[in-house]
Amino acid sequence: TLQRAGVDRCPGSLQGGPVLSFLRIRGLALLDDVTLELAPGMNVLTGETGAGKSIIVDALALVRGARGRAELVREGEDAVCVDAQFDLTGDGARLVDAALDERGLPALGDDGLVVRRRVPRAGGGRSFVQGELVTKGMLGEVVEPLVDICSQHEHHGLTRVARHRELLDAHAGLGERVQACAGAVSAYHTARRALDDLRARAAQAQERGEYLRFQLDELERVAPRPGEYAELKARLVLLRDAQGFAELAHDLREELYEGDGALAERLGAFVRAAGAGAEASPRLAEIAELLAGAQAACEDAADLARHLAEEIDADPGELERVQERLFELDTLRRKHGDLDEAASQAERMRAELAELDHADEAIDRLEREVEELRGQALERARALHRARVRAARKLARALEAELAELHMPGARVEVRVEALDETELGPSGLDRVEFLFSANPGEPTAPLVKVASGGELSRVLLAIKGVLSTGGVATFVFDEVDAGVGGAVAESIGRRLARAAKAHQVLCITHLPQIAAYADAHFRVEKVEQGGRTVTRVRRLTAAERVDEIARMMAGARVTKSARVHARALLSAAH
Repeated sequence: TLQRAGVDRCPGSLQGGPVLSFLRIRGLALLDDVTLELAPGMNVLTGETGAGKSIIVDALALVRGARGRAELVREGEDAVCVDAQFDLTGDGARLVDAALDERGLPALGDDGLVVRRRVPRAGGGRSFVQGELVTKGMLGEVVEPLVDICSQHEHHGLTRVARHRELLDAHAGLGERVQACAGAVSAYHTARRALDDLRARAAQAQERGEYLRFQLDELERVAPRPGEYAELKARLVLLRDAQGFAELAHDLREELYEGDGALAERLGAFVRAAGAGAEASPRLAEIAELLAGAQAACEDAADLARHLAEEIDADPGELERVQERLFELDTLRRKHGDLDEAASQAERMRAELAELDHADEAIDRLEREVEELRGQALERARALHRARVRAARKLARALEAELAELHMPGARVEVRVEALDETELGPSGLDRVEFLFSANPGEPTAPLVKVASGGELSRVLLAIKGVLSTGGVATFVFDEVDAGVGGAVAESIGRRLARAAKAHQVLCITHLPQIAAYADAHFRVEKVEQGGRTVTRVRRLTAAERVDEIARMMAGARVTKSARVHARALLSAAH
């Protein structure tokens, strides 16, 4: 049963927004059975390196539909199982209800959205939404929009220039325009391939036409009827054994009906004799009835033998004609396969011949269509370029404003949109987008991928998340994106995360006390030995325990009185 947690809310923290309220993880690496009852606002996870903090992010990735791997399963367990519960309101609830309804799943109830992901060691797995079995893909479609994971590996995403265009389009809301451009480019390329194919076939039209005419003439000359081949094969067997069958038919007629002392005549005598005593004995009546049936069967068989003889008594040249016809049909079968489809094959050949005969007209028509589609695709790409240029300036200013709050007031960002040659038209248009960056006033901007340090990349990533945040997301997860920073920079990151937590739930994994001090709910992740094995435990800290934890983060393993004083001061300043 999923239980809601009663959480303390700090002034200014998220009130009534969509949140991930409950998370239970079983059998995942060091996490044998861990439950987190998360608060609205800012949740912080701290602990020693290797305690398993980032494993919790792996669990959230699983409920977002990420690929399950056998190595995730804890030794001695059969499977990983992750349960999650989301409390949703407003737009978030409406969007999720629409997604559930579209997939035929139960609507949100008093328990909000409840999902489960099970990943067995042996492979396969099961996913559940609102108690209903779903595919992993459907689970991801419902949950992924609710949880945005921002981790250190996204630094690598920022170093891919192709990712910069995606970020610009997302900030400018150009998704529909990009799709329209991709559709227009796809239509153009499809028509271009058809034109190239038609031109290639037209170049071989004479040779192909001669081949088709020969094949069509042969089909029309032979003109096989459906079922004819099987009929002739049976007739050939009959004609080849005609003499033996004729003799058999003659003998049958003689012995059964026509000859002296024929079996039918003798049976008739027995029928009359037994019938004469039928009134005296019921058995004689039964014998007479059976013999009468046998007599009738003999007469029927003799009649069939007469018809067989008539069939065999054919034109002496019929055998030769049947053999010649079968030879023609066999030749066609080797070329064209099933002769019952000969009529449709001939129709297809006529259609292709007609196309080849009018290839020049078709090429002219398709060339005009290709040019028209190319013009439409280019116009969409140019319109997309103009929109990107306008949006680039706004994105650069928005990122600079975010970076100023992250203790980089002199940072400058340029979002360069470079129009490519028309020959490079692709699904995303004609643009190459790249972020240029300068951390210090007076220094020229240069490609972000070349000049930004690890700590600067962390802050640029946080700035991008701040600029791109959307109302539908319930929870933003930040997995040690504060790597490479400290001091005043860490404090500015903490303030930025706290501000984000006023509109969205935030789950942050950090080693920095300056960030942890801003938490509305603080959890400590620690390894303990239990039953001779190491397991991870997650515990929400009390106010007094928070002081000790932040003091530990500041001073190390030995927490001094002075460290506690500094921790209290840091907490007081944060709140």
